[in-house]
Amino acid sequence: MKPTGHASRHLDTRTALDYLESRMDAASRQRVEQHLGGPCEVCHDLVRELGLLLERMRLDRVPDVTPEMLARSIGVFESPPATPGHRQAAAHFAILKFDSWSHPLPAAALRAVGEMRRLRFGLGPNVLELESEIESSNTRILRGRLQAPDPSLHRVEVEVGGERLSTRPDAAGSFAFERVPLGPALLTVTEAGNRYRLPPLE
Repeated sequence: MKPTGHASRHLDTRTALDYLESRMDAASRQRVEQHLGGPCEVCHDLVRELGLLLERMRLDRVPDVTPEMLARSIGVFESPPATPGHRQAAAHFAILKFDSWSHPLPAAALRAVGEMRRLRFGLGPNVLELESEIESSNTRILRGRLQAPDPSLHRVEVEVGGERLSTRPDAAGSFAFERVPLGPALLTVTEAGNRYRLPPLE
C-alpha cells in the first residue's frame, strides 16, 4: 500500500493478494486492516472479488493422486495375464551399450564412482541407465533411470536366487531396489507388447 496521495491510498492487487493469503508481516497487515476498516468501497470491492476468485481456484484444484490410486489406474490399462493360446508380450534382449567394469574411466570418475558399477542398455528405442552398488556383505542397491515416453507405464523386475522384486519408474524414469541379495540378478523391463531381458548382472 503506497503512503502518499489520495488515489495511492487504495490497495493494489498484489497487496490485497498478500493480505488474503497471509503473506505479509504483522505491521503491514495492521495497516491494511485499518484501511479496510474505513469507508473505501474501491478496496472493499477489490478484496471481496479477489477473495471469491481465490476460493473458486482452491475448490477447482485436483487432489494429488495417491500411490494406490496410481497403481490401480495403471492396472486398468495393463493386459491381463496371458492364457494358453494367447499371444504374450514379445521378448527381446537388451543391448549393452556401456559397462564401467569393461570400459576404462578417467581417474576422477573412478574416484567419484568408487565400487559402483554403471551400465547402459538399449531397449529398442529406449535407454536404461543402471547402477549397482554393494550395500552390505550380502546385499546391494540397484538404481536406474529409464529414458522412455511415459516411463511409469513400464514395469522393472529383478530376480535373484528365487526372490523376485518388482517396481515401476516414477514420472522421471527413476527407480531403485534396496537390499537386493548378492548373486546373479536377472532384470526385465516390460511395457505393453514388449519385454526386454538384460544379461545376468553379477
